[in-house]
Amino acid sequence: MEISDKKWKYMDPLPKNLPQQLIDTVKNLKILAILMSRGIDTTKKIEKFLRGGAEYLHSPFLFEDMQKAVDRIRKAIALKELILIYGDRDVDGVTAVNIIFDVIRNYGGEVEYYVPFDEGYGIHKDIISKYAQENAKVLITVDCGISAKEEVAYAKTLGIDVILTDHHEPVTETFPTPYAIINPKIRDTKYPFKDIAGCTVSLKLALGLIMTYSRQYNKNNLLFALESGEGFAGDISWICNNVEIARKTFNSIEELSKEIKEAYRIYTFNAEAAEALIKKDVLLREKIIVLETKCGDNLDDLLIAKTKMDYEDERIKDFFESSLDICALGTIADSMPLVDENKIIVYYGLRFISENPHSRPGLGLLIEDTLKTKDSYNISTHSISWNVTPVLNSAGRMGRGALSAQLLLTRDKFQAQALYTDIIKLNTERRELQFENIGQFKNLLKEQCNPDKDKVIIVNATNLEHGVTGIIAAGMVKTYSKPVFLLINDGKTAVGTARSVEGFNIIDALDNVKDILIKYGGHNQAAGFMIDNSNIEEFRRRITDYAQANLISVDSIDTIIIEGELKISDINLDFYNQVETLSPFGLGNPKPIFCINGVNVTEVYVFGARKEHLKFKISQKGSRNVQAVFWNKSRYEEIINKDEIFDMAFYLDVMDKNDGKIAQLSIVDIKPSF
Repeated sequence: MEISDKKWKYMDPLPKNLPQQLIDTVKNLKILAILMSRGIDTTKKIEKFLRGGAEYLHSPFLFEDMQKAVDRIRKAIALKELILIYGDRDVDGVTAVNIIFDVIRNYGGEVEYYVPFDEGYGIHKDIISKYAQENAKVLITVDCGISAKEEVAYAKTLGIDVILTDHHEPVTETFPTPYAIINPKIRDTKYPFKDIAGCTVSLKLALGLIMTYSRQYNKNNLLFALESGEGFAGDISWICNNVEIARKTFNSIEELSKEIKEAYRIYTFNAEAAEALIKKDVLLREKIIVLETKCGDNLDDLLIAKTKMDYEDERIKDFFESSLDICALGTIADSMPLVDENKIIVYYGLRFISENPHSRPGLGLLIEDTLKTKDSYNISTHSISWNVTPVLNSAGRMGRGALSAQLLLTRDKFQAQALYTDIIKLNTERRELQFENIGQFKNLLKEQCNPDKDKVIIVNATNLEHGVTGIIAAGMVKTYSKPVFLLINDGKTAVGTARSVEGFNIIDALDNVKDILIKYGGHNQAAGFMIDNSNIEEFRRRITDYAQANLISVDSIDTIIIEGELKISDINLDFYNQVETLSPFGLGNPKPIFCINGVNVTEVYVFGARKEHLKFKISQKGSRNVQAVFWNKSRYEEIINKDEIFDMAFYLDVMDKNDGKIAQLSIVDIKPSF
């Protein structure tokens, strides 16, 4: 009997004649092979991926409206104008609220925040009106607002300047025209990385605001790099707020001298050139800064080195240490790909949490309850996404998202305990509601759909409690591998939640039926919408037709990407630790799957509360035994307990033993060897 019908796809082997510099940078060829298979194939890319810090974060001022936004906030702080921060009620939203609220408050701003209760997603006119009566002059949206054209226009009529920060897809060509808009997904933006969470957009706004208090704000600085060879020739980059505004070349020290006179500061890697310039004009001694680099010598490297020096400023260091922890939470909760900026934010954010889990008393209580092990904290992207963010999300799902915002914001231990107790109660209620609604939706699924034949699943329920529809929709996607649209109607209108599969853009689908929607918004894989009940059947028909034309069938046979073959001798703590240098793992940066071929299986037994897991030992041609675990696969006990030879696909993992930790295999798939 064959255990698996999954296909194993092996990555390409390392090319021959690899540059020695690449090998020296990584040292382990198996790790280098993984990096190169993921497109991280140059020394600079590897340095950034493995060792990159905040200096690799893109400048906030790459957002075209950033200067306009931060200047307006500074004006409001100076004039003591009331600033309202309006956020979404999920973890991404409440962390985004926390980040910008903390910074504005620390600079003396009059600031309040609002997280929706039962109003639903987005900003609402009645809330804007309420704060207008309290004389709010600036409204900052975080993680919402890109589809709120009418609400933004309404705020303008009340004399409120709207700074719209969001990361969702614009759903129409005519999105809102606020005082300033900061969103990496708007058309023609220069911001180079699109897949950041709402909390990271908020982080950039906060960092931009802090940078306005620097002497270098809005000053033109100059970077110069010499070409290799003799003489003074090379390239010049003019930058403002760490964004390049012009690039030129120079062919002599005289040309360079003429160019730099108007610069506020001058940065270079070349000490000899700096001294030659100072001899020509001694006044330049105070303006020229010679930086050090360990990687490269061009203008791009110089800007990274300058940014690193800038971020040594105590205000910015303190900001990152107090913000990257919750920015990591929001990024993980919103399932952002862990590449580029996101990997840096999550890596350092989780490190800050690990080193000081109680810096935020409320978060500390949650971590203590869910992630505390015998002698440490089990903090990873997986443990955060499974144990921490669902509890924080539960308050928002039950219409009390402000509780999670307060829990993360407060530094008072007694208040944190009271808030945490309330959130735990809401989490229990959320689980009960989820259980009830799953039953209702399952029954309606049988009545309204044929999941074996339908291209998409659309279920319409009446008078259910809102809040957990997204969780249920996501579960259905996993079960049926099809896009899911769940609606709850109250007799007049229905609020819908959509979740999708890879290759089917939910926003595009909703855009195709926008003429019958009241409003909609979200990501390409997750969205929300509202529709009049009279249009539900037309919605069902048109979405089904759209899916028929646009949904690419998913191969029924799963494919496992194998990123290296190991021997028993490779399975040890040292190699496990080398694999962990590629972390944090998640979407866009999955944990590597290896294979080991031709192994014998011994000492098979089941374990777990429901005897659901399988544990056994393997050896290879008389080698030492290594422990393996096959999670939720105890039904295979009899199959692999035979005297056969197997190939296994697995993640490397560790387990605690009385005398320390040992490496083990977490099995993904097993096949008989042939």
